Amino acid sequence: MTGTARKPATTARRGSYLAGALADTVLLVLVNVSPGWQAVPILTDAAADVVVAVDIALAIALVVNLVCLARPHRPLTALGDVVSTAAGLVALVRTLQVFPFAFAESTTDWATITRLALVSIIVVVCIALLVQLVVLVRVLVHRSRGRRPARTP
Repeated sequence: MTGTARKPATTARRGSYLAGALADTVLLVLVNVSPGWQAVPILTDAAADVVVAVDIALAIALVVNLVCLARPHRPLTALGDVVSTAAGLVALVRTLQVFPFAFAESTTDWATITRLALVSIIVVVCIALLVQLVVLVRVLVHRSRGRRPARTP
């Protein structure tokens, strides 16, 4: 591959890190400043216990995106993927533990639907974390052997 063939891929990756950092920043503002999590009608006061975990996960993702934007090296990005996904998983598990939702009387059992959705998302994120751990190990092993690993999707 020539240097010019790599440039669009690098630019696209950097664009995704920038978009991720912007999204993390917007979410942190929406949750904590305006309108704030208290503005969501289905959240109970117990959501305060979850907001801390969500804030930490968003802050970690923001830092990872900014670091990867500045230094998009594969070992660093692979480690960042693992760390930010693990932080998100902690926030999801905490949400399921606290379950800070109160649904108005309805013929639909929104609480059960929400619990099932959370469990499903947790399973998917666990799978993603396992995949990211394999990618990280693969990158580190290839790096220690002085080779570049094959590109992963």
